[in-house]
Amino acid sequence: MKRILLLALAGPALGVMARPALADSAHENPDDVVAAAKQAALALAPPGAQVTISQAKAAAYMPACTAPLSVAITGNAPYQEAAVHCPAPVWVLYLTANVAAQQLVEVAARPIEAGQTLSEDDVSLAEKPVSLFAGRQTFAGAQQLIGAQARLSLQPGAVITSDAVAQPVVVSTGQTVAVQVKDGGVVVSVNAVADQTGRIGDTILMTNPGSGRRFSALLTASGPVVDLGS
Repeated sequence: MKRILLLALAGPALGVMARPALADSAHENPDDVVAAAKQAALALAPPGAQVTISQAKAAAYMPACTAPLSVAITGNAPYQEAAVHCPAPVWVLYLTANVAAQQLVEVAARPIEAGQTLSEDDVSLAEKPVSLFAGRQTFAGAQQLIGAQARLSLQPGAVITSDAVAQPVVVSTGQTVAVQVKDGGVVVSVNAVADQTGRIGDTILMTNPGSGRRFSALLTASGPVVDLGS
């Protein structure tokens, strides 16, 4: 089998530059093309993932590559595209890489109703195929979900994604809380009254009771934050 040069890229796929095979020339080995694509996909796949590559029948019609093959992998698991590129003579073949990966994520431990506030007993860690939640944010710890509110009903074993829950309310309207005001490396804590109810990740209006000045603050896990440097 010829030596394979791997170039696993996350950028745009290589352009098609295939040249017609000459009748009297040796043709490329399809197995070599598949092996190059699989090796590149495995290099980017999570540990333990199973990778399958589509057939490369078209390779049998391409001139035999006289230089190392390079491969560009694009797309998100489980379905990715492998562009196998021959620099001399120039041609490109596109194959499909199916990455069957598993990941530890939080799932519903029992039936969860829409509107329900989650407790530690409602969730548990389980290994699930990435294909079930590809492209969506998941959770890897119960502490991230305790107090969150389910946006929709979930059956036991269902993967809990960020769009399925609303983060817990951390500040209520009229509540006086400490706000961290950051200016470069200086951090000052001031008390302010929340003008709105908010969850982690929300930006709400607050009022300084001393000056009456209103300002916006970002709600984080450690409380409201105002970054004057941003």
